[in-house]
Amino acid sequence: MIKIDLREHQLIMLDILKNFARFCDENKISYYLDSGTLLGAVRHKGFIPWDNDVDVGMLRPDFDKFVELLKKRDYMLNDYIILEMPDKTIYPFLKLGDTRTKLVEFPDRFPIDSYVYIDIFPKDGLIGKDKSTEKVCKRSHRYGLMHWFLNFSIPCWKATEGFPKKQIAYLADIIFRDKTIGYRKQEKYIRKQIKRHPFETCDYVTTLVNGEFYRICSKRCFDNTVMLEFEGYKFKAPIGYDEWLRVLYGDDYMTPPPIDQQDVHNIEAYWIDR
Repeated sequence: MIKIDLREHQLIMLDILKNFARFCDENKISYYLDSGTLLGAVRHKGFIPWDNDVDVGMLRPDFDKFVELLKKRDYMLNDYIILEMPDKTIYPFLKLGDTRTKLVEFPDRFPIDSYVYIDIFPKDGLIGKDKSTEKVCKRSHRYGLMHWFLNFSIPCWKATEGFPKKQIAYLADIIFRDKTIGYRKQEKYIRKQIKRHPFETCDYVTTLVNGEFYRICSKRCFDNTVMLEFEGYKFKAPIGYDEWLRVLYGDDYMTPPPIDQQDVHNIEAYWIDR
């Protein structure tokens, strides 16, 4: 295998992003640059220089259409890009991975094999910004943490941690034979919320499946798209990207953080055969 450096890693993710965007456009599915990738487009017109991640978002109706189309294609976007479902990964959200590559998560602690990938986050509707909304976010958060615990913490603790984490891990492994239960509970709970409050009737959106749990934005920010430059190409972004970035990163999001706060994912990447 040939190790992939940061810039080459970024270019592989860019290729996945380009193929994803083309597929969405051909099938009349809307998508958005999201999170750090959206920030990179606005602040750097490309990747945040130290970033080794790509994030895209889709409103729930478009997300569901995208997944259904990929199911009919055996989850293959093309001949080398595959849609990885949460029941196959340690994360409770979707990934598009390049099957020609190998990505190792947490190589120094508890290596987990994957592909070089981009993350796909559905945006779900919320009726307001009150205590009931907070409860919805917290409950979904707990299910996401459960998925992480069952699929990462248990094997990690069993392999590397001392007492009492090792004993907790062995006991939890016996109790929770089905390691997909956290993801399935989260999915069922979100679907229940969707049925109670259809996306079209909601005034706010958030990313219930991932880390923006309590970062809520007006749905009007996602009512339409604008094209932003990213690495010399044009991709869709939410029309209210400024408001969404302020929700995610604060009013000074255009100011890069100091060097000691320039976080990246703990990963290594390789070409399997080239």
